[in-house]
Amino acid sequence: MVTLNIPVERISEDARRLDPAKVALTLLLAVPFLLGLVLRMVWLVVAFLYSAVVSGWEAGGNLAKLRREVSDERE
Repeated sequence: MVTLNIPVERISEDARRLDPAKVALTLLLAVPFLLGLVLRMVWLVVAFLYSAVVSGWEAGGNLAKLRREVSDERE
């Protein structure tokens, strides 16, 4: 059987030393930070997808030009 030694006294001491204002401020500032982080990730994904679409569109246009040139040469 496994016995867990949880230092409840030390945890209680650490909890009593916490400043409620600092905890509230930290939680208050964590929200905009995480929101900005998520929005930045979303923006990077959108920018990457847009770039991929533009590259594919240009490659497809070049492919169509090459096919037209090949078909004109065959005639």
